[in-house]
Amino acid sequence: MKKYTAVALLVSGLSAFSGAASAAWNWDLSCGDFACSQTVSDSQTSNPAGGPSVTVTGWSGASSGSALSKGYIESWNGVGVQYSGESSQSPNHAMDNKDRFESVLLDFSADVQLDSVGLGWVYNNDSRRSDFFVLAYTGSTAFSGDLTGKSYSDLLSLGSGWTLVGNHGGSGQGGYTLSPGATYSSFWLIGAGSVSGTSVGYGSNNYYDYMKVASVGGTVKPNTPGGSVPEPGSLALAGLGVLGLIGMRRRKSER
Repeated sequence: MKKYTAVALLVSGLSAFSGAASAAWNWDLSCGDFACSQTVSDSQTSNPAGGPSVTVTGWSGASSGSALSKGYIESWNGVGVQYSGESSQSPNHAMDNKDRFESVLLDFSADVQLDSVGLGWVYNNDSRRSDFFVLAYTGSTAFSGDLTGKSYSDLLSLGSGWTLVGNHGGSGQGGYTLSPGATYSSFWLIGAGSVSGTSVGYGSNNYYDYMKVASVGGTVKPNTPGGSVPEPGSLALAGLGVLGLIGMRRRKSER
């Protein structure tokens, strides 16, 4: 009976661990891990306690087919992008598509299924200026996190390794729910405007978009380090198998 109880407790613990392994996280890109005062830097990193980190970099291109170049991250009520020579005055401190199509690249320290984006600032809180698109890197080859020289059209072309998760926004400041399906990735790209085919353009209202990304949320993919450690769910199933064998053995001994 003691063995039976011990294994039952083990299975229960493993099942609980299995649920915790895919816990949801929220990364604050506004006033939590980032400074609330207006700052400009090459990148910003958010480190939630006990969770994976995310490093944010800024990118922009003059058009869909133009080469992307790295800019600066401007932090105030969320993250925006400032390219070389761009004014830091409002609303240019945002992630926008006024003169160049700007985007932020999220580099997570683990594979994440991104399911929400929070906008902390939208120009005049005008819903017509809050359209954005989301891409995830799902390619089979390693990606370094450097988009230099590539264009949005390159990323949206078949075989690039990038997947369009969707066009979102249009409701001003606040939270937006994504529909990532089964997509997990350590690289996610959020950009101002909307995607059609292999082109990036303005939103449905044909207005310039100006916004700050204040937070993102998602679920971390349960991993198997080195391929040698089984996932918690597999361990729980193994425990159930042992439990069944013990039960069969007890029934035989009682005959």
